[in-house]
Amino acid sequence: MKQARLRITPPAGETIPVHRAIQSAGRIGDAVLLSGGADLADPTELFSIEGPAAVVRSALEAESGVRSVDVLSTAEGETYVYVREQGDERAIADVLTTGTLVVTLPIRFRADGAVDLTVLGAGANLREALSVVREVADVTVLSVRESWSASPDSLTDRQREVLAAAYEAGYYDYPRRATQAEVASTLGVSGSTVAEHLRHAEAALVASALGRTEAES
Repeated sequence: MKQARLRITPPAGETIPVHRAIQSAGRIGDAVLLSGGADLADPTELFSIEGPAAVVRSALEAESGVRSVDVLSTAEGETYVYVREQGDERAIADVLTTGTLVVTLPIRFRADGAVDLTVLGAGANLREALSVVREVADVTVLSVRESWSASPDSLTDRQREVLAAAYEAGYYDYPRRATQAEVASTLGVSGSTVAEHLRHAEAALVASALGRTEAES
């Protein structure tokens, strides 16, 4: 089995509504898909989107392919939203889930139009799928590993930053040498923000270690 980290820039017709929304709006960064239903005819998904809550909500509500938006919470520079999208055909997604292939969460939809994702499956299936996808989209293979590994790829950039700061401060030492409040002070954010990012990061790493998505843990 192979684990491939890919960066795909799909054509306009292959972008999901949330991805179109962040590309068309200013003051919004990447959208990270954290959890989503399997029914492509009725996509219901949880995203973390870089940007203020009001701007994120406005951009999503302006996109015709978004049926409803609920802001769940906000952290430093990030907004967590529950989104229902219009169902549509997603040819690239279909190709990357054929045979033994599975796409793991999280998936990063970048404001520059690219999508960063991880695919796990047999090498032959992966090579065949990449050959098909390259006919319609730009594809960069960022990394390839043997089998599944619990790696920082399962974290968002912000989660990785907070986790690194906590580690360097001694938060994970035994006995613990720093509190969440002290980690927050080094980052210039609130203690609740650090707590939320550490909780999501730890859940993602534990889920990866167990061979599951965070949504299953």
